Amino acid sequence: MALAVALRWRSGGDRGGCFAFREQAHAQQQHQNDFKCQLQRLNAHKPDHRIESEGGFIETWNPNTKPFQCAGVALSRCTLQRNALRRPFYTNAPQQIYIQQGSGIFGMIFSGCPETFEEPQQSQSHKAQDRHQKVYRFREGDLIAVPTGVAFWMYNDEDTPVVAVSLIHTDSFQNQLDQMPRRFYLAGNQEQEFAQYQHSQKGKQQEEENDGSNIFSGFTPEFLEQALGVDRKTVRNLQGENEDEEKGAIVKVEGGLSVTAPPMRKQQQRPQEEEEEEDDEEKSRSKGKGSHKSKNGIEETICTMRLRHNIGQTSSPDFFNPQAGSITTATSLDFPALFLLKLSAQFGSLRKNAMLVPHYNLNANSIVCVLQGRALMQVVNCTGDRVFDGELQEGEVLIVPQNFAVAAKSQSNNFKYVAFKTHDRPKTGTLAGRNSLLNALPEEVIQHSFNLRSEQARQIKNNNPFNFLVPPRQESQRRDVA
Repeated sequence: MALAVALRWRSGGDRGGCFAFREQAHAQQQHQNDFKCQLQRLNAHKPDHRIESEGGFIETWNPNTKPFQCAGVALSRCTLQRNALRRPFYTNAPQQIYIQQGSGIFGMIFSGCPETFEEPQQSQSHKAQDRHQKVYRFREGDLIAVPTGVAFWMYNDEDTPVVAVSLIHTDSFQNQLDQMPRRFYLAGNQEQEFAQYQHSQKGKQQEEENDGSNIFSGFTPEFLEQALGVDRKTVRNLQGENEDEEKGAIVKVEGGLSVTAPPMRKQQQRPQEEEEEEDDEEKSRSKGKGSHKSKNGIEETICTMRLRHNIGQTSSPDFFNPQAGSITTATSLDFPALFLLKLSAQFGSLRKNAMLVPHYNLNANSIVCVLQGRALMQVVNCTGDRVFDGELQEGEVLIVPQNFAVAAKSQSNNFKYVAFKTHDRPKTGTLAGRNSLLNALPEEVIQHSFNLRSEQARQIKNNNPFNFLVPPRQESQRRDVA
């Protein structure tokens, strides 16, 4: 009876409460969605905000610009110096982190999972034995999958600065808030990376709020004392009251961080050896589950899930041409954690004057981040207009909406990029070369559709034998075309 009453109340005539507000907000957001992807012109974007910390800095791109709103993503880049720790935080949407440079360790905290790493027991010590969840190593080229609401931290234990590019999928169905990205910090009193963009949306209304508080600072000391069983002084430290604001989200660890973790031998391994180990891990996880790989519980699907996958230094790329370059893609098929995120990523490396053929993403937006070098890029929309025609350089980002056609030609000896995609199994259609849409059409359909002679139609189908990567053109080829 109570359930029936509740259902009647929710669907009844009281339209002035919170449900009416949510309906109005949803309708308003839907109205905005109708226009935010009407993009007549695309631009390359650079980070426009930088927050300094004791052990590094964080750069962000404005998520309120139309292309970011259309793709439903937010982007940031974090740089960690030697012995720098990025404090634990969680976000309101799934995120992917690409390690552009450096190596170190990271951890994620999954609620309900066991603490499988523990210190060796000291027989004569009265100190409590430390236990914690798994600690992972990362290296350059790794893609790290961070599910929604899962606390994440990372640490640089090497001399080379760590540079990590992070994409948050704010338009994910897992995000039940608005599309503004939010970091929920567990420690410190640092500035929120995206807070200033929220202020620009809502004016000065929230300027007086304290943007530097962590999640514990909002509770009263009495609540935390009882919940944690600690004294008032410890609670104040937990809330960041006695801390210099300049320490920020990235802190220096004097003398280095000491955590229980496996030996560092994996860091010295060759990429091929590490890939073989990852393959062995996947096989051992699926052993005994049957051919359908059934899921048998939380510990099997989450607690022991592989959370990193290297795409930047792999020895087995998906596409490879020694004169043109290589492309490696991580999807939920080879990196199952991406199934939870509904995201994927692609790493590409192009030699000078090599080309990515015109292509489009059937079911995803693509966020292209240039890691090294420069390239000429062209993007075409549904009306045949060139909405981007320019050079994309290191540190710049270009958002290519779903189904918009894009092509690129490298202008440097080693053009490298990572493209985050908003689907865990993205599909790509090529418009030129082997296996392209034109190549799959009957010759006479091409001939009559484009008003060509039979010989011209045959050339369109057969003159480019390459699949996705086209090597630089030789002088003889240029003369033949001329």
